[in-house]
Amino acid sequence: MFDTSLDEEVASVGAPVGEDWFDPAWLDQAPAPEDTGQVPMAQCAPSGWLALELDHGTVDPERLSDAELIDTVVGFERVAAWAGARQAALLAEFARRRPDDSSQPTRSDVPSRCSEFASDEIGLALRLSRTTASNRLVMAQVLVADLPGTLAAWEAGQLDVLKVRAITEASYLLTSEQATALEARVLPRAGQQTVAQLRAALARAVLVIDPDGAEARYRERRKDRRVVVSPDGEGMASLWALLSAPDATAAYQRLCQLARRFGADDPRGMDARRADLLVDLLTGRRCAATGDCPYDCDGHCQEASAGDACADAEAGDGATDAMPAGHDPAPSAWAEDCCGATRGGAGPGKPLVSVIVPITMLLGLDEQPAELVGYGPIPASLAREIAAEGTWRRLLTDPVSGTLLDYGRTTYIPPLGLADFIRARDVYCRFPTCQQRAATADLDHTIPYEARSGSTSEHNLHAGCRHHHRLKTHAAGWDVEQHPDGRVTSTTPTGHKYTSWPYDYRTDPEPQLIAGGGSVGAGHEPPDPDPPPF
Repeated sequence: MFDTSLDEEVASVGAPVGEDWFDPAWLDQAPAPEDTGQVPMAQCAPSGWLALELDHGTVDPERLSDAELIDTVVGFERVAAWAGARQAALLAEFARRRPDDSSQPTRSDVPSRCSEFASDEIGLALRLSRTTASNRLVMAQVLVADLPGTLAAWEAGQLDVLKVRAITEASYLLTSEQATALEARVLPRAGQQTVAQLRAALARAVLVIDPDGAEARYRERRKDRRVVVSPDGEGMASLWALLSAPDATAAYQRLCQLARRFGADDPRGMDARRADLLVDLLTGRRCAATGDCPYDCDGHCQEASAGDACADAEAGDGATDAMPAGHDPAPSAWAEDCCGATRGGAGPGKPLVSVIVPITMLLGLDEQPAELVGYGPIPASLAREIAAEGTWRRLLTDPVSGTLLDYGRTTYIPPLGLADFIRARDVYCRFPTCQQRAATADLDHTIPYEARSGSTSEHNLHAGCRHHHRLKTHAAGWDVEQHPDGRVTSTTPTGHKYTSWPYDYRTDPEPQLIAGGGSVGAGHEPPDPDPPPF
């Protein structure tokens, strides 16, 4: 019945994944195995025989060490991926045997390559809706016809179904030749990324591969901007808006700026504060220009003296480690964090929207995509529109800018130039799977400033969201190491190591350089970056 040799299948148990798809970086993700001659299950080629090994080895989970639990969890994940890929190949073959028999144009947004009734057969067999079954068939066909490398990586256990679906959905916008180019760009790094990080990489790759098409799609999609209200039950309703990325980002940043000024004593979370502020602003109960801000237009606090600490700023977006005695921030820093009277022309009514733009694109020499911080890649034409009305700050690395990047033990809070450099270098929280922007994250001393004489310098500072800042400081068994080349390695209590790199601004980065964080894609609500306490 099967043409695969039993001996070959047995021999594959415990064998590392083939060189074509095995990523050597994975070897750094787990502690070196004891000298037993066995490869950890997390690094074995997935197969039915590996599933048997995992089943046998996890009969009594309490007998496994913490590291073995992690390895077997990864092993099962890879077996599940292998099974999904094998099933997809069978679905593609089934679709081939049910050729398109309809002369009517499809009503679906996805390309139809088989009979409209094939999905009914699959839906009945798997107890799926017709739409879900149709999507499964289309994804399988696209993988076999246009994305064989993605299918192979899925079968090798390097990608899960969500990542495969993200790659497949991105390829719908492209021709077969462009889909091949897309796969070549994103696949080497996809196994080490989260789904959100992969979606951001895909969006950027689509803009590079098909800039004209991306421009046309953006112009067409912008016509769909709208505001919708719908009942949500229990006396609640949803107010939803589809806006251009810059407008949506600016509106959200303004709500965050106003929400933070309420301070830690306010019992509402940031989500509730933003919702209440939105209602107040739209109904005229609050001034849209100032938000009844306690700071004047020059950023001077009208409610606190220079010697008082602003509770919001002490633990807000610009916070670093726990504040040592005698190292209070300057009043201007409080105004910046609490009010939004930020540098670069942003102030009440004009939040700071950051766009990372290649200079060659800005000059019109190429069509490289830009990066809208807090959103992700955007077309070059949209970036030029933002640049035409924007206030520009030049962020260059030392020594070109002359920025002092090492203040040693002379100051605790990173000065403006150093803080700008760190945030521009990292872009996101440096925990390998975190999505929070460096612009709203803490600047964390890797070696604590007080406890072990850590310096305030580029080599001892990294962006860390409040949650991962607290994990590094308070969670037992965790260790964070910052390397001279900018890498940050997090070691878990089980000894597994995970490394993030500084953000790579190149259009086509090397496969081994994986950004430490990702961008939140369009249509995805980011997690609340500022849960109380602030």
